[in-house]
Amino acid sequence: MPEIYNREKNIERFLRSHKTLLYFSTFSMAAILYFGIALAMQSFRLGHYWVIFPAGLLAHSFFVITMHDGAHKSITKTKFDYFIMNFCAGLIILPLYTELFKKYHLLHHANTNTEDDPLWSDLKNKLFEEKRLLYAILQCLPFAFNLALILGYKEKKSDKSKKVKVSIPYVILSFVVAGLVSYLTQPPLWFVLGTFTVMTSLGAIRYWGEHMGVHEGKESNTHWFPLGMGIGNHEVHHDYPGYSWLTLTIGLLFRKLNTDPFRSVYGMFFDKRYKHYRAGK
Repeated sequence: MPEIYNREKNIERFLRSHKTLLYFSTFSMAAILYFGIALAMQSFRLGHYWVIFPAGLLAHSFFVITMHDGAHKSITKTKFDYFIMNFCAGLIILPLYTELFKKYHLLHHANTNTEDDPLWSDLKNKLFEEKRLLYAILQCLPFAFNLALILGYKEKKSDKSKKVKVSIPYVILSFVVAGLVSYLTQPPLWFVLGTFTVMTSLGAIRYWGEHMGVHEGKESNTHWFPLGMGIGNHEVHHDYPGYSWLTLTIGLLFRKLNTDPFRSVYGMFFDKRYKHYRAGK
């Protein structure tokens, strides 16, 4: 392990030896974020439609610590994390997508920035190179663009796709939870769509900060992101994807940052040097 990662290594070792602390921090934070989304929904019912913006940010953070970490088995280090991931997906009415996210996100980690990276397909690269504004708009649409890329992804013999399966029982679980939440809370349709749009747009901007820039010879960036829950500690995350969000959050406090959302947006729209860190490109 490179010496520069010793801090995160020690933090992760401490948290894994004090699992109660890690679990309490994770589930308490998830509960706080979810409660914030519920409050935003109530405010939306009262006509405060601007609350989709904080709601989208809270949903994005909730996704990171439950669904993203669940996909990496970074919570309990067992397959129970897949249960947590899909249960939480149902809580924010996001069934099916999360199981697909797990499969293709793990493939992304196995083939980062290469031609086999499902999150950076030839279509995505062509749009970015030739019609950057259209690319940016499409990536901010709720799930549609990423789902189209996923469905159009052709598995390579060299990738590890056969080792990562979409679990039908977990998909059913997330649909059941989503159905119960929808029935019990009856969320306003425009609140759900607005929150998903903000959440997806934030995810797009975060991705630009993670895997794009003007630097040479980089695979990813270390960057600041609002309520990023450690995901900005992205260079460490790619080298050690099993580290928990809390380890990455604490470690990020001591790391030099390469970029932030404002520079990412500026680079996307105004800097011709701005590029994707795709290997061999």
